Amino acid sequence: MKKAPHYSVLLCTLLCSLAAQAADWSSNSIGYRYLSNQSEPATSDNVGKNVLNFNHVSGDKWGGNLFNIDLLKSTDNDPANGGAQGAQEWYGFYKRSFSLSALTGNTGGYGFAKDLSLTARIDAGAKNTRFAPSPSKLQLGIAAALPVSAGFWEVGIAAYKETNNNGITGKVVSFDVAPALSTAWSIPMGPGTFGGFGSIVGAKGKDGFGNETAMETLLRATYMLGIGDSKSGWSAGLGIEYWGNKFGCDNEKSSVKNSCTATTPMLLIDYKM
Repeated sequence: MKKAPHYSVLLCTLLCSLAAQAADWSSNSIGYRYLSNQSEPATSDNVGKNVLNFNHVSGDKWGGNLFNIDLLKSTDNDPANGGAQGAQEWYGFYKRSFSLSALTGNTGGYGFAKDLSLTARIDAGAKNTRFAPSPSKLQLGIAAALPVSAGFWEVGIAAYKETNNNGITGKVVSFDVAPALSTAWSIPMGPGTFGGFGSIVGAKGKDGFGNETAMETLLRATYMLGIGDSKSGWSAGLGIEYWGNKFGCDNEKSSVKNSCTATTPMLLIDYKM
């Protein structure tokens, strides 16, 4: 079975290694979250998932680096290929930003934004289902840092290009370039921190079955509280995730009702190293 190449994984590993060596500051964390009813196109809208996570954030004189990888295990109603147990998958990305303030020496901001950044992001993943997805994604764009008094809030726009494997048809699909809007935030609020992200990816042409894709929306919001004293590094909290037209699957035309869109609560725990 032919699969999409993952040169992006090797490139991501190299870039992350170089970024870690050149960073002026960095922060790493590991975490766990449980989602009770995610959707899986053409499968179910009630798939539970256990997720282990590693996150790295760092900065240097030119901008910042963000690396994130998830290891996911589904419940049995999202089975692995040829088995009765739940599927396993991994998904990761590396994002590099270049601050225009740093590049140009302008410290006065850019209108409504404290700073603007040129951004490049590489995503990759794989899952051991019959569909055998192995996405490779590239995003090139610009992001604005909004003027919040504490924490951060960023909004961005990018050109999005995806290649993915369809193990059922035996095709590697190269989707059309699509616009992508994104936001991410982490803001102290009361005794904890309100954080999350959102993304909207426009329709990207036809999928491996010849169906037109739909606009995809992913939104995740969390509220985390520290555990113990401020030096423990542990935090825990609750969250909610909405994923509409997951992977571009049109929920209105899905062969399994509501299998492309779901809203799910989350339980989370995190340790900052």
